[in-house]
Amino acid sequence: MSDEFFRYETNRRVKQILVSHNIDVTRINYSCVKRTIHFYGSLSKLTQEDLSLPNIEALVTELMSLPHISNLQFDLDNWFISAEPGELNITKVGGKSTEKKQKGEKDESE
Repeated sequence: MSDEFFRYETNRRVKQILVSHNIDVTRINYSCVKRTIHFYGSLSKLTQEDLSLPNIEALVTELMSLPHISNLQFDLDNWFISAEPGELNITKVGGKSTEKKQKGEKDESE
């Protein structure tokens, strides 16, 4: 499979995943470069509903399960997300509350 086809196919799958999680794709940009997917902009839902830690964790898990993807890089306006092998840190930027989650740590709302 050519690198160009792989890139387009991965970008297509990323859009499918974002849409399936009800993410507003007009507010976020993404691109696949080699084995890394880069995200820029704002991560928010199409509805007025706020994203929760379990929502983001499910999204990141699904993105990481894409074939040939080993890294996700996030440069978002409203969330700090660090997805390292075996560790996931999520922090809401701005507002009154800051939320963090590490892989294996239970969410208090669960």
